Amino acid sequence: MGVPGFKGVRLRAFFGELYRELVRDAVTDTAAQLGYYLLFALFPFLFFLVTLTAYLPLGGAENELMARLSAVMPPAALTIIGQQLDDLLHRPKPHLLTLGLVVALYSASRGSDAFRNALNLAYDVHESRPFWRTNLVSLGFTILGAVLGLVGIAMIIAGGNAGAWLAAQVHLTRAYVVVWTWLRWPCTALVVMFVAALGYYMLPDVQQKFRYITPGSMLATGLWLVGTWGFTQYVNHFGNFDVTYGSLGGVIVLMTWLYISGLVFLFGGEVNAVIERLSNGGKAAGARRFGEAPPPETERPSISPPAAGKDAAVAAQAHARAKRAAAHPWRHWFGHKGQTSE
Repeated sequence: MGVPGFKGVRLRAFFGELYRELVRDAVTDTAAQLGYYLLFALFPFLFFLVTLTAYLPLGGAENELMARLSAVMPPAALTIIGQQLDDLLHRPKPHLLTLGLVVALYSASRGSDAFRNALNLAYDVHESRPFWRTNLVSLGFTILGAVLGLVGIAMIIAGGNAGAWLAAQVHLTRAYVVVWTWLRWPCTALVVMFVAALGYYMLPDVQQKFRYITPGSMLATGLWLVGTWGFTQYVNHFGNFDVTYGSLGGVIVLMTWLYISGLVFLFGGEVNAVIERLSNGGKAAGARRFGEAPPPETERPSISPPAAGKDAAVAAQAHARAKRAAAHPWRHWFGHKGQTSE
């Protein structure tokens, strides 16, 4: 049995390779690093987001944004974000090109940059682009994510208002409210999936064909919605973070939510990388372009992956690769087209 939509990828081989990659790349540890960076990037991102709303005709965007977040975020984390948003909204509106906004945008892009590093590890490539270009890519992705989020909110608001007017004309207002309450969630999921697809396309240093719907973006979006909702239920009914952490309970909940978010989207990137590696015509491990021979194993991040320090099997594999590379230096010059089974 194969993976739907990917000819030549067998389910057993896919799950085996995915498990090895998740362990080797220490995805859980990388997600913790990503969550830490996201915490520092979150509030500058909110500053940039609120500034954009001042220049776009999006009346009620803040309320709709909080309504979308309130359904998936734990109340303790939502309170922190809501307080910051309220504080930003009651400040004098900053000008779009002030130095403060530029600094906030750059700080917000550090979360995207951490995501880029993690995706490069998933594809087993070192970053080869110059510093200025990687920063532009991270900035561009941050801006696109903010704009797409606001556009999605604007569509929800406009669609809701237009639908309410039409429902009132045919005297179906009550039924419309019920239907629209459920329809807003597919719209939210589609926007999240599009942002995820853009990240998987723009950020890693590999040649990609942009696809809106990929196994990684679909899985990440679905897992994010379900995982954050489940974490919210746990916090509301079983978690005692305030008892354990005192006044830091809300911050701990927010950091845990960011960790879960980072974990599921990293998982989606690993899924895309594994499927492409195993599919007919896909890139080999360590290759940046289709049909390109991968570099020697000594020049890939996998020669000393993050998990080598805590997993004996991964460390042994890295040591074996180094020994083979030293015993066959000709590989450095000629490379090889075959894919390794490790």
